[in-house]
Amino acid sequence: MSRRRKIHDHYEPRIHPLRESFDVLDWADAGSQIARFKVLADHVDIAGKCLLDVGCGLGDLWHYLNLRGIAVNYTGVDLLAKMIAEAQRRCPGARLVVGDVFKGEALAGETFDVVFCSGAFNLNLGNNKQFLRQAVRRLLELSHRTVAFNLLHQRARRLRSSKLYYYYDPRDVLRFVESLGCGARILDDYLPNDFTVVCEKTKEPGT
Repeated sequence: MSRRRKIHDHYEPRIHPLRESFDVLDWADAGSQIARFKVLADHVDIAGKCLLDVGCGLGDLWHYLNLRGIAVNYTGVDLLAKMIAEAQRRCPGARLVVGDVFKGEALAGETFDVVFCSGAFNLNLGNNKQFLRQAVRRLLELSHRTVAFNLLHQRARRLRSSKLYYYYDPRDVLRFVESLGCGARILDDYLPNDFTVVCEKTKEPGT
């Protein structure tokens, strides 16, 4: 089964106007979703910047930043048209785009100060390590400054092991990102089952 089909089959049946955003997106609760947003807002200089939210879901990051009074030039992109349609209903002021940025289907020629990707790598796709390496390179192409993304921590297997999700070793991810010539840091003190990678570009990936 393709990556797109797995994502479609997992998330699309969950989309409903009366369902809480965190539940649609399969987060444990609203607090855990917000904790991931807080890491971005507290550790990356985003105020006044062009921000791309990859796998934006229902636009919750846009709401969070508005509530905190952090002004950004926001663009959200998601590959599910139904998800974006519901996001547009909930976030009438946000720029929201349908497409798979990893396949070059959206935002051709655009770049952003900061690219953020939250939860998009959590489902077990059968080739997560390979896909993450390809995806990070694409995220770096979309950003001319900073990329931040979060992953499920391997220690979470002891807390909630499930074949539905994929768990990563932060050390392996850090080594890979650094091999691309990026300055990288790991933040893993905000949730027991999660960590965030912040990459600062120092040169073009692969050069």
